[in-house]
Parts: sequence; C-alpha cells; structure tokens
Amino acid sequence: MVYPDKKLDVRACLAATCFGEASKESLDDLCRVAKVERFRESTLLELAGQPLEYLRLVVSGSIEIRARQSADVDIVAWDIGAGGWAPWLATLMQVTPDNDIHCTPSSCFVALPVKTVRQLLANEPQIYPQILKEMGERMRLLIGWTSQSILAKPDRRMAKLILLLAELHKLGDSQGSLQITQKRLADLARCSRQTANALLGMLEARGLVGLTYGKVEIKNFDDLVEFANGER
Repeated sequence: MVYPDKKLDVRACLAATCFGEASKESLDDLCRVAKVERFRESTLLELAGQPLEYLRLVVSGSIEIRARQSADVDIVAWDIGAGGWAPWLATLMQVTPDNDIHCTPSSCFVALPVKTVRQLLANEPQIYPQILKEMGERMRLLIGWTSQSILAKPDRRMAKLILLLAELHKLGDSQGSLQITQKRLADLARCSRQTANALLGMLEARGLVGLTYGKVEIKNFDDLVEFANGER
C-alpha cells in the first residue's frame, strides 16, 4: 500500500485498515489529528520505557522493533511492512514500549496520537475484531517461523525467513523484492552478517534469489517454498 508522497490520501489510508470500521465522524476526527511522516534516513521513532506518542501506519518502508543488547548495540527483533500498524500492544495495554522503535530509510507513515486512538476504541469497540485479526496474523507468522525453523538447516532457515518477510510485506506469489539489508536479515535470523551473506549466496547460486545492494529479489516463490520445506 504505497501512495505518492506529495498526494497522500490520509482518509483512504485509514479507511483501508481497521479504522474503516469507525463511524464517519470518528474517521473525520482521525483525519484531523493524523500526521504524515516521511524519513529519508533510519530514525528512532519511539524510545523503550518512554510514554508512547503515536500509533503508526506504515505506508512505505518499514518499522523495526529493536532489542537493545547494550548502550551501543541493538538488533532487529521484528519488522513491520506496508499496511501494518505499530505498536499495537503498547497502544492497547496503555504501557510504555518494551523496545526501541525505528524506521528504515525512505519510509512514510500516517501517525495517530495514541490518546485519540484509545478514546476512539473506547467509544467504538466494533473496531477491535479487525485489530485482533491483524495481531493474530502476525502471531501466526511468528509462531510458524519459530516452530518450523528450529530444526531447519541454516540455508533452509534463511529461505523460511525470506518467505516470512515476503508475507509480512505483502509481496505477490510469483516474484517480488524485499528492501532489506544483509545486516537486518542477519539480526532477524540471529546469525552473524558473514553467515547471512554466505547463506544468501547459497540461495542465489540455486537461482532462488537475486542479490543487489539493500535488496533481495525472490526469483520464484514456489521454488523457494519447496526449498524451504526440504522438497528440493
């Protein structure tokens, strides 16, 4: 769900998500307080342990949930692509985020003040089923990735991760490209950058993916699925 930067239809963006279930008046209120954000560089959006300011819809680019290992080191724990909202848990539970929230370069968001969102949900609970559907889909993918990849060989584990990200970013079922660096893939795969580079090279040698700077191209989804499942 990518819109031209200079002509972003905020109402259409919101209506295409769970907030399409809101009343016309409430949707009008959201449009009045919504803020369009565009970032050229990777940027810290919300700090762990600090009051949450905005719930964000990813229009383009992605949001990274980062786990901090030390003052100078963090890793990407989760990735949310176009069409997804973040962070739902902190918004709904009215708590501070557990992790830092960053955006990737060249990202665009529709940001809603969390106070407005919480008040809307209190007044219009019919929106909750769509929220739970989105959160449940993420949980399904995360559990599937965790359970299926535990015993998988490293190259097949990397293939499964690429397929997971493709689904999160709503790529098609034939070909598609992920805008992602090898560093981010290494973080998500819980391996070193050197290992990730070697595994991606193995997939490329099999003709399953193509590699360019900051991008992984899936050559054929069916072939990649078969390889990830150990069928080829």
